[in-house]
Amino acid sequence: MNLHETQAAQIFLMHHDFVKGVALKHAPWPGLMEDITQQVFLEFLKKESQWDLEADVRPLLATMTRLVALRLWRERTRTQPEVVQKLANHIRLLAEERDAPSPYEDEVGVLRECLEKLPEKSRELVQLYYYNDVGTPEIADQLAMKADTVCRALSRVRDKLRECIQRSLNAGGEAHA
Repeated sequence: MNLHETQAAQIFLMHHDFVKGVALKHAPWPGLMEDITQQVFLEFLKKESQWDLEADVRPLLATMTRLVALRLWRERTRTQPEVVQKLANHIRLLAEERDAPSPYEDEVGVLRECLEKLPEKSRELVQLYYYNDVGTPEIADQLAMKADTVCRALSRVRDKLRECIQRSLNAGGEAHA
């Protein structure tokens, strides 16, 4: 290895994690990341005399990595058509799942109705704890309460919501908190 090749290899190693990150982003499947990174290294060294190693090489490495990923993807799909078929089926199933109604759509609707029927203070507790992800000590400070009082109040609210949902689902009618 001549001095310029050694310098190119050292520069590549300095940016190895960057190249791996770009490769992972563009790899069609995770196992291909290492293949892409190795191929970029080989191509970078092969053409090292063309690069200005004093300049920032990250844009060059990013472009090389994207191109190698595309090339490897084309080669793999050409030689492995079953992979393309599996990928197409997977995408189709994901699209069907997205378009299908949620299996808990009725329960969520009933929960919303039950939440609306709660007193304002109880709705505020639910909002802070479940939607805003505020802990019981912080809620206690905000509402000038003790933390154990907040815990008991949340427990009572959960019980009321559970009863309301059960009544509504069993009766098939409107929710009553």
